[in-house]
Amino acid sequence: MGLFSRPEVIGPGSGNDADRTRIAELERRVARLEAQLAQLSQPSSDRPVPAPAPEGWMAEVQALHSAGKTIHAIKLYRERTGAGLKAAKDAVEALPR
Repeated sequence: MGLFSRPEVIGPGSGNDADRTRIAELERRVARLEAQLAQLSQPSSDRPVPAPAPEGWMAEVQALHSAGKTIHAIKLYRERTGAGLKAAKDAVEALPR
């Protein structure tokens, strides 16, 4: 049984299928967040940097960085890769201007 489906919360005859579906989705989200938290709790040198997805967005990151809009470039890099702030900053700053 998951975090939100304890018998006293959802028992026989209580709730409906929509509630159970929503609770199952919340449990999946909590599990994913716990996994991310565990990964972030590791020392940064042990944590792998996510590889960028093979799309043309990296050219946009490069263009933003070259134009001196490093913060925007870091933000875009993080959105596309899921990398942490430090990893994204290091990756963007390693790009040639």
